[in-house]
Amino acid sequence: MRTLLTLLICCSPVWCLAQAPTQHLRIQISYDRGSQHLEQAVETIEAVNVVNAASTVDYQAGRSVTLLPGFEARQGSTFTAFIKPVTLSAGRSEFPLKLNAFPNPFDQVTTIDYYLPADGKVNLWVTDAQGKVVGKLLQDETQAAGQHRVEWKPASLSSGVYMPIVEANQQRAVSRIIKK
Repeated sequence: MRTLLTLLICCSPVWCLAQAPTQHLRIQISYDRGSQHLEQAVETIEAVNVVNAASTVDYQAGRSVTLLPGFEARQGSTFTAFIKPVTLSAGRSEFPLKLNAFPNPFDQVTTIDYYLPADGKVNLWVTDAQGKVVGKLLQDETQAAGQHRVEWKPASLSSGVYMPIVEANQQRAVSRIIKK
C-alpha cells in the first residue's frame, strides 16, 4: 500500500493550530508539503483533497469523517481522522465567515463576496482544482466586520474549476467557481 492511512477513533490531545469548527465541513484544497493542519467540524467532514508528502493533517468531527473519491494521502504524509466531540469556540460569532462568487460560471471576471463576522486580518486567495495557488488577492489586510467584495480577473488562466478561499479570525471559508 503506497499510502499510509491511519484512522483513529480516540481522544488524544491535538498539537497544531486549528480553524474554528463549523457544523459541516467539505475539504477540497490540497495541503502544502511540510505543513501541519487540524480541521474540525461539530458534525461531519467530507474530504476530496490531497495531503502531500511531509504534511501532517488531522480531521476531527463529532459524527463522521468521510473520505470521498479524489481524497489522497500521499506517501510520506501523516493523516489521522478522529471521531470525538467538537464544540464551537467560546466567543465565536453567531454568524460564521461566509464566501460566495458570482457570476458562476464566469468568462473573464467574477466577484468574490464574503462576510466577516468580526473585524480582523483577512487573507483571500484562489487555488486550482489541484490545490495550487493561482491568485493571492488579499494578504493580512485588516478589514472591518461586514460584507466585502473583490473582483477577480484571471485573464491568463485556462477554463476550469477554481476555489476562492478566505481566512479571517481563525475561520476559513471555501467556495467553488468555474471559469468557462
